[in-house]
Amino acid sequence: MPMIASRLRRFQLSLFIAGAAALAGFAADAGTATPAGPPSSDPVVPAPRDRDYSWMPLAEWNRQHAAFSEFAAKGDVDLIFDGDSIISGAQWSETWKKTFAAYRSTNMGIGGDRTQNLLWRLENGEIGALKPKVVVVLIGTNNIFTTPRDVEDTARGIIAVAKKLNTAYPAAKILVLGVFPRDEQPSSLIRAKIKKINATVAAMDDGKAIFVRDIGDVFLEPDGTLPRTVSPDQIHLTEEGVRRWTEAMGPIVKQLMK
Repeated sequence: MPMIASRLRRFQLSLFIAGAAALAGFAADAGTATPAGPPSSDPVVPAPRDRDYSWMPLAEWNRQHAAFSEFAAKGDVDLIFDGDSIISGAQWSETWKKTFAAYRSTNMGIGGDRTQNLLWRLENGEIGALKPKVVVVLIGTNNIFTTPRDVEDTARGIIAVAKKLNTAYPAAKILVLGVFPRDEQPSSLIRAKIKKINATVAAMDDGKAIFVRDIGDVFLEPDGTLPRTVSPDQIHLTEEGVRRWTEAMGPIVKQLMK
């Protein structure tokens, strides 16, 4: 057990620089992009990352994917966290580390990913020989505003990811987190979109293999605003934001791990 834990720590530490940079500087596909071809617009069609961004070159995305695939081929964990930069960056939080230290876990989130990118990663090495008890996935925020029917498409993409994970790990419980709130004001357009997306995804909760939890309200003030002390860029989370997250999710994970 100590050797496995040590190997996991070394593997996760190798991603620290990229993960920390994503948490600090990534803003939902913001940045200067150098197109390498037309991106897949369908969130349910697996597609790799196809372009450089100022905060993450394509080579780094490929490096992280290769590292995850290598780990998956021979790794042994009970708990997997997967998704985009929000879940990737959280692993460096002291609150996160303390909350999940008791589990053999690994974080396979990559900043900037959309549902189609995660689907591609899963189909191209990141399932491997892993046999987790629980998989926590947070994905979809980067799909919003990318297609004409982004609410429906984002929901389809999240559902496709959940089904893919369920098929890949039939003995595992899949915890799908609702897309977290964005923008300071509750009246913003993206808040309305997120609410609809989460309502659609919630319908797939079967209480047996797939569990959907929308915990977004824990980040909000009583008036519905998203404070900068929780999310400085209105997307990613501060230590306070991660604290609220782990307090809400920790008991859920503990129950599912039984």
